[in-house]
Amino acid sequence: MEYHRLLLLLFFCHSQLIKTAPSFDDNEFAEFEIADEEPQVSFANNDVKEEQEVDEIKEDVVREAPKQVPSHFRSNWSSYQIESIALFVIIIYVINYLYGKTKNYSIALKWFSDNREKLEQQFALVGDDGTSTEEMEGHLIRETEFSYTVWSTGRTGCKGMLTQIKLRKRQDLLGILLNIIRPQLDRVVHKIDMDPNEMDSFVLIFGQRKSVLRAVKEMHDLVPAIIDSTTVHFLKRCEKYIEYVHISDQYSGAKQQDGQNSSKLPETHPTLIFSFILNSDNDDTSIDELLLNFTFYILERVKNYRLSKEGKIRADRKRQNVQENFLKMTHQQRQEAAQIRREEKTRERKQKVMEEEDPDRQRRLEKLEQKRDAKAKQPRIKQFKIK
Repeated sequence: MEYHRLLLLLFFCHSQLIKTAPSFDDNEFAEFEIADEEPQVSFANNDVKEEQEVDEIKEDVVREAPKQVPSHFRSNWSSYQIESIALFVIIIYVINYLYGKTKNYSIALKWFSDNREKLEQQFALVGDDGTSTEEMEGHLIRETEFSYTVWSTGRTGCKGMLTQIKLRKRQDLLGILLNIIRPQLDRVVHKIDMDPNEMDSFVLIFGQRKSVLRAVKEMHDLVPAIIDSTTVHFLKRCEKYIEYVHISDQYSGAKQQDGQNSSKLPETHPTLIFSFILNSDNDDTSIDELLLNFTFYILERVKNYRLSKEGKIRADRKRQNVQENFLKMTHQQRQEAAQIRREEKTRERKQKVMEEEDPDRQRRLEKLEQKRDAKAKQPRIKQFKIK
């Protein structure tokens, strides 16, 4: 019985302890618990954070001090020195081109207007453009910015006269600089093509020493000649305006350059060439008129001049010697060219024999080639029959 009483007492005490024990909330131990579930990520929150970070970076960039930039063009000219020099050179070149072009045209037009009346007295047609089918007068043809031409025709004894006005290259800035080193002058060149049989067989040139020597060196038909005292007096009077006068019944143009060989003599025709220095800086037109009158005076003298019988024989003999020397020189050149052609043909025949595939045909070709070689090596003998 005592054992049962003891169990009841223990049970009673235990129930009292449970009633008096304090009660704890589950949330108080939540921080010590280990969560078994995975954390959930919110994408909406991440997007908002990224936008906030980008805005903050932009604000930081705006708040930074501005970097150093190049100064403006108007406030720093030293940075554009090369461009400024190039622009200045272009402007100077354009201004000089327009001025030089206008200046050359005014000089050529002035000469044509001053001498047009005199030309019209000597020729039936002055200033033809050379392109229209109808006769047109008063045209000053511009070939380049520094070269102008006037064509006159309609006179007995000559086909026509081509007047070339060759001026300095005033429109070229580089030409002006070169003109300081090697001065050039404005020139007027009259070239008269004579009709056949209108002048006798002679060649004559006179003028300034440098121009004459250069013409003798460049022209094909020239030899120096001595002129009479009257012409010498005129040359002394107008020495600084006359460059040279070339009269020839065998005019063939400039000499051929080295390496250009011709098998026949060049075609010739009687021609008169007058090269005068243009008096462009002086308003006095009497010099130009005097030189033009001298041109037509020489033209008439050439038409009426005839060599003596002995002079004609000497001239024909000299020209025959020149022709024979030319034929001898070209004969040797023709022989060399013929030898080269023969060697080329022989080389082609031998090449054809080597490329032949048929043995019998190849042997026949070799025999023919040997016969040709043997025949070529034999001395040539001329046979004469005596009746």
